Amino acid sequence: MSIETEFAQAARWFNTARADLDTARALQGLGRFAPSCFHAQQAAEKAFKGLLVATGRLPKTHSIAQLLRALPPGPGRQPLLAQAARLDKLYIGTRHPDALPEGTEIADAYDAKDAKDAKDAIDVAEGAITLLTQWRRELGVS
Repeated sequence: MSIETEFAQAARWFNTARADLDTARALQGLGRFAPSCFHAQQAAEKAFKGLLVATGRLPKTHSIAQLLRALPPGPGRQPLLAQAARLDKLYIGTRHPDALPEGTEIADAYDAKDAKDAKDAIDVAEGAITLLTQWRRELGVS
């Protein structure tokens, strides 16, 4: 794949990440907190994949922590690992009731009463997208 093609692919990943973040916000506003958490995770995952496509290092995974580890080492990456792990737990549990203890409803597991999980997930995803956009610009990816 040529560098121009990689950069075009990266832009598509970033555009999709922003759309997922908008979806997470909209679902949060509707009180649909578990799907909001999932779309926040997806937003961060797709932003990481956008940057990795541009660097030619895209592993086949949905783990944000693994995607972060695939980036070249540099400042600002280590503190993201804890946040990446927080988002990783939202990939399966927010959508599959059998991933939770028996008798636990997804809505109950993801702060249905106060929306804290959705707000936290959106905040982490927004921060990741902002940082990854900055790194993207430093790499010269338009």
